[in-house]
Amino acid sequence: MATKTLTQVTLLIDRDASTKIPVVVYDYEQPLIEEIYGEELVHEHDSKDVEVEDFDVQAAFDGLVSKYGTNAESDRARKLLYPKLRDFEKRIGFTAAQAKAGANAESGSAGGTKLSDGTVAEITAKLAGLSDEELDQLEEDEQAGKQRAGVMSAIEAEREKRDAAQ
Repeated sequence: MATKTLTQVTLLIDRDASTKIPVVVYDYEQPLIEEIYGEELVHEHDSKDVEVEDFDVQAAFDGLVSKYGTNAESDRARKLLYPKLRDFEKRIGFTAAQAKAGANAESGSAGGTKLSDGTVAEITAKLAGLSDEELDQLEEDEQAGKQRAGVMSAIEAEREKRDAAQ
């Protein structure tokens, strides 16, 4: 698995006029808690970034399902915000495939992390930061692999943009 930087937040939940419950959760859980208790009753007290070693996206999602599936209201909130693993991945900006590819790269496996393993949106967002050689390699990888029209057209658009800038 890979290392991922997550934000840990300390929340105070107003249960009644005299009871405030402090909870420490990762920021992706905050919308769930706000949905369950009401946004006006949940206050962020503190936050800090933490490095999570061997972050397993699937295990984190399964943990949310288990933690918030204990009663109907919290399960409804979880299903509203994170109905499927891909919704959770979008929220944290990290996919199970990236975690697996990071583990392969760390363990010295052949292939390592390839940009072409990402989604069309992930690839498109990173094109401007690639060198011409990396752009060529991405195009070769895409042609040899998934051959997605969206990726190929984004690469072509990036090349045209670079040519126009020169």
